[in-house]
Amino acid sequence: MYPLWGFLLSFPLWTVSCVDNKYDLDKDIDMTVNVGGEYLTIPAGSTDTAFLSKIIEVEAGDILQPDAATRVYHLTKKDAIYVEPTEVEKVTVHGSETRLEKGLVYPSGLQIGPINVELNESNSLEADAEEIDEALKELGALEAQTPVAVTVAFEFGGDLKYASVKAKNLKIKFPDFLVFEEGEVEEGNILTLNETLSTEPRTLNVIGYKFGSKAGEGKPVVDGSISIKGDVSMQGVVEVTNIQNTGSLGMVMHVTLDEMTINSVTGVIMPKIEAETTKIELSDLPDFLKDEETRLDIANPVVLLKANNPLETPIEVGAVLTPLKNNTVVPGKTVEIASGDIVLASGDNVIALSRTGECSIEGVTNNVKVEDINNLLETIPDDINVDLQPVVRNENYYTVDLGKAYDMLAQYEVDVPLSFGQGLNIVYNDSVRDLNKDLSDLDKVILKNAKIILSVDNAIPLKLQLKPENVLIKDVYGNELTAVKKTIEEDKQYVAESTDGEKPATSEVVLSLTSDDTAFLSKIDRICFKLTAVPGSATGVPLKDTQWLKVTSLKLSVPGGVNVDLN
Repeated sequence: MYPLWGFLLSFPLWTVSCVDNKYDLDKDIDMTVNVGGEYLTIPAGSTDTAFLSKIIEVEAGDILQPDAATRVYHLTKKDAIYVEPTEVEKVTVHGSETRLEKGLVYPSGLQIGPINVELNESNSLEADAEEIDEALKELGALEAQTPVAVTVAFEFGGDLKYASVKAKNLKIKFPDFLVFEEGEVEEGNILTLNETLSTEPRTLNVIGYKFGSKAGEGKPVVDGSISIKGDVSMQGVVEVTNIQNTGSLGMVMHVTLDEMTINSVTGVIMPKIEAETTKIELSDLPDFLKDEETRLDIANPVVLLKANNPLETPIEVGAVLTPLKNNTVVPGKTVEIASGDIVLASGDNVIALSRTGECSIEGVTNNVKVEDINNLLETIPDDINVDLQPVVRNENYYTVDLGKAYDMLAQYEVDVPLSFGQGLNIVYNDSVRDLNKDLSDLDKVILKNAKIILSVDNAIPLKLQLKPENVLIKDVYGNELTAVKKTIEEDKQYVAESTDGEKPATSEVVLSLTSDDTAFLSKIDRICFKLTAVPGSATGVPLKDTQWLKVTSLKLSVPGGVNVDLN
């Protein structure tokens, strides 16, 4: 920048051929000279190209960073979301027993030869379970932690003397809900005996229960308990051999089912899932994003929800996202996502919550449209509280292991490319300093008004506005020169934006300064200004650190020229 006084004093002001010593020039002649005539414009130079990478200074670790490939600025933040491990408590089905009784021989005289007796007896086998986890709504199948025994034992009583009791195709049928180890019984849970019956118990292995294969067929859990009931029957013939006297003979079949600890359930299962409130801290922001007047209208902010669903059922998720500034909720800007809008399938999920419902981030498994998500960032908050409300609503059957902690690993990722929409209002503060070095010599220049004309090339897709009230004129001591009046005509307040973020737009901003103090220019040391980015025509064009702004020329214009006081 060229010193203004040097430029003025370079003019040949007058030529003097002689001087009459009788006159005191300081007293008798007005030595004020006008330079410039109708309009004096003084070129004051230009500035270097100001890239956004210099205007928006970021450091490693800041949440605002340019993408390494595209150079687009992104607000990025990620962290874990803690979800309480989901666990459904084990179930214990109590043991049960039943007995089937039949008289074989009655005291009706001496019997000769064997006696065949037809059997068709049955009785119920009942069991129950209590204190069942509230997550279990209907039980379709239960799997034992380890197999348990079903024992069958025969007991004979009476005063008849005989050699043996032989079973002839005697079929013992167990309840359908019992699941035996393979090979223990025939189809239909039938055990067929063709042998001499003994009082020694026979042991079979049971590995679980099965009540149904789909919802509605199983055993509903009522008040945390179930009752299980089914018939045990025996049908066929037994033969009593070598009867030696008159008397009676009775037979009892005892069936005992041991207590069973269940470690796997198939059924309608709705476990309670709780997630802690997660705080997204938006720190390390550039100053222009922290200003109280800043309003962002992001074209398509994206919040990623990454979660592994360990269950064999979808999990529906509702969410409440609350922005806070100075530890206070930003009024009217809470974003609520209805339960069911987010669905986590079994396995890994990457859910993108975005304003348009579309994003090109690699790996996204589902896009969710949240039209008001920009509310979170419109007034840049200090924090965003994220409250997730996961719930299982599936009324169909699936399987869970009981007593197992299912960990849902989850995290969030905020990815906000700085592409602005029509509601944008951001603020950028800066100043021109140390002007007094060049202007202090202008105390001899008499003027009441001047114009500062800036020609600006702007390759940034933001329209900028300089309002007169956003300009402060200060002296070397940092005091505002309140006597200097600032005006900017409406059509000269704007720096046009690049419509594509590549080709620059050229604009001229004219700041008019007036004062009754005719030496006001010599007192100026610092011009502070606040540029506000306002809605323009470049909607959705991203900010890149390679975009730039350049003042191609800066001129001081003085209407009517200047008067130089040489008295």
